[in-house]
Amino acid sequence: MYKQINYLHFQSFYFKILILVLIIISSTAFSQINSPASCFGGKKQLKEFISREMVYPKHSLNNKIEGKVVLSFIINPDSTASNLNIIESVSPDIDAEAVRIFKKLLWIPAVYLEKAIPREYILEIDFKIKKYKKYCKQRSYTNFIIPYKPFDTSNIIYNLDKLDVAPYPIFKNRLYSFNDFIKDNMKYPEQAFSRSISGSVKLSFVIEIHGGISNIYIENFIGGGCTEEAIRLINLLKWMPGIKDSKAVRTKLTLGIGFNLKNKDDNRRSVQKDNTL
Repeated sequence: MYKQINYLHFQSFYFKILILVLIIISSTAFSQINSPASCFGGKKQLKEFISREMVYPKHSLNNKIEGKVVLSFIINPDSTASNLNIIESVSPDIDAEAVRIFKKLLWIPAVYLEKAIPREYILEIDFKIKKYKKYCKQRSYTNFIIPYKPFDTSNIIYNLDKLDVAPYPIFKNRLYSFNDFIKDNMKYPEQAFSRSISGSVKLSFVIEIHGGISNIYIENFIGGGCTEEAIRLINLLKWMPGIKDSKAVRTKLTLGIGFNLKNKDDNRRSVQKDNTL
């Protein structure tokens, strides 16, 4: 009788272990093949974009109206957003500014079992006057200076082959080139330098009508801090927007920034423009 009970206890113990192992394997597999919906660049770039893009409505600014606008919407499998609702409102003009910012964002759909699926997303945009003044100080402007008028207001993003005039970076010296800018401003990441990491970071982004950029998407990642440095460099530039039908328009651009280091004593830096530029 004792042996039979001991045997049953033994079976029960190993059955529990087996179930636990299966749960762990199942959970691991589930996490590997699923990803939540997100905006291009993730939360960090979203925060930076809001700080560069926000224009506090004058009426609310003068009357010290503050608050958090909360938007809900569906990110569809084709990366579009629909069913926009304001679930927490502040004021009509602040709500409108939150919606304006929202309409400039691009999205990556949620994935379940290797298939894109629709998912609700909640976006919070905080309007605080003290924080906004800090944004303005950091970016050196309150209202956008648009370098080309008139401009398109449809928010349509165009590829280069659809434009009449391609966008280009604005430099004070006309003889100064994009390569010169990279050479003068690149800080080869210490980690990449010490590990002799080199390669090309390929990224795409949207050039807005005011010459700033948004929606950075990394198409080719390399480690050692090179990807982060490429993003920093791109954010330093002011662009002349693309032109279509005599209007400034939003434009998608793709380029590669090369990090070339043959050895630790030869810190060579270059930029390789993608063929779409």
